[in-house]
Amino acid sequence: MKNRITILTSVTLLWFMAGGVAQAEEIPTAVITQLSQLVPSGGPDEISKTPIPSLYEARFGTTILYISADGRYLIDGSVLDLKAQKNITEESMQSARAEVVNGLEEGEMVVYAPKGKPRNTLTIFTDIDCPYCVRLHEERQTLLDAGIKLRYLLYPRAGINSPSYDKAVNVWCAESRTEAMTLAKEGMDLEAKECETPILSQIQLASTFGLKGTPHIVIDTGEVIGGYMPAGRLIEKLGLQ
Repeated sequence: MKNRITILTSVTLLWFMAGGVAQAEEIPTAVITQLSQLVPSGGPDEISKTPIPSLYEARFGTTILYISADGRYLIDGSVLDLKAQKNITEESMQSARAEVVNGLEEGEMVVYAPKGKPRNTLTIFTDIDCPYCVRLHEERQTLLDAGIKLRYLLYPRAGINSPSYDKAVNVWCAESRTEAMTLAKEGMDLEAKECETPILSQIQLASTFGLKGTPHIVIDTGEVIGGYMPAGRLIEKLGLQ
């Protein structure tokens, strides 16, 4: 997130409390005011209480921050519930990612749909020149046969004006994007074309998801699989055996 004010050194809050939920109360004015000033062009998507007294959670897209009730302290890190043995921050981020990916327009993706109603959906940031992306694509029919919809977002890791970017443009501008994607991943040279594409916005979206490599797979629950996973294991993970 851009234009953050001074932030406490990245920390992990260890919740030693016995548990429970913070008492119901209105969001303090200081919290709302301070968060609105962080990004003048738009405040947080959501502000909510945390189980820790006087600490509030703020969501900006898929970024989670914490702020004290008086608006003085802003914390960038993870909140762990030691009693319940869970990462509260990751749960919030997963929910935020699910909201984002489930709100994306499929018309701006390269989509491979199974026959009948999909049993699950995977949204995948892919690079045409990534060997593990190619391997995953080679297994697409196994995933489709299991009822899994595959939605590709184009993420050329080398950046714009790179050969990988040009290949992504050629795929997007092709008459059949699904056929062009498969041919490109098989190493075929596609006809060079130009048209308006969503690639730049998808590169920007990838950064908000903390993408470090490809394939970057997002399950429709918001859970992330960072890297290649064989089709059989993916099906097992999704409980579709």
